[in-house]
Amino acid sequence: FFGNVVLLPLWLQQWMGYTATWAGLAMAPVGLLAIVLSPLVGRNVGRVDPRRLATVAFLGFALVLWMRSRFTVQAPFETILWPTVLQGAAMAFFFIPLQAIIFSGLTPEQLPAASGLSNFVRITAGAMGTSLFTTVWEDRAVLHHAHLAERVNDGNAAAQLALAQLGASGQTPEQAWSTIHRLLDQQAYTAAVTDLFALSSLMFLALIGLVWLTRPKRAAAPVDAGGAH
Repeated sequence: FFGNVVLLPLWLQQWMGYTATWAGLAMAPVGLLAIVLSPLVGRNVGRVDPRRLATVAFLGFALVLWMRSRFTVQAPFETILWPTVLQGAAMAFFFIPLQAIIFSGLTPEQLPAASGLSNFVRITAGAMGTSLFTTVWEDRAVLHHAHLAERVNDGNAAAQLALAQLGASGQTPEQAWSTIHRLLDQQAYTAAVTDLFALSSLMFLALIGLVWLTRPKRAAAPVDAGGAH
């Protein structure tokens, strides 16, 4: 989750030409559906099995990340925006049910320690996930760049045509090759980030099974002080 949250704005700013403002605008709508749906989820988390709610979240994240795995360097702003809007709905079903599962069956005395442990694990895992994803992104980009660069040679008609067009526009051979190199980098990093989006989509689907291995306990019904024993 945190790895993908970090990757998208990095890709937009470094390789899609977005400013920090426009990258922020592309990410901002994530809160719209989350604000609307979170109160609804909070009111029903005690009545509905939280594993069902978490399953909805994980399916939503899988769909959002699959949509992002279809991005290209020609993706318009609207194409990038819609998965972000849908991600807000998944987030509403994500944090509250998982917290309900984590704290299920604990006594009031155990809650502070459980909360501290939960926060520690979440922050640590988020930092590790972010580091792993950015590292894998770089490695996959190098691999894709190598595969693309193999095709840019004297025997490739498209490459020679592109160099000729760049030269006709006034660029020197060195400038033309620099432009080609930049285009290859853009394609390579885009292919790498979509690889990670697709992998993340599959991981969220697989994690649904892990959610259902938990056995959350339902909260006991309140006792009637007038005569219940």
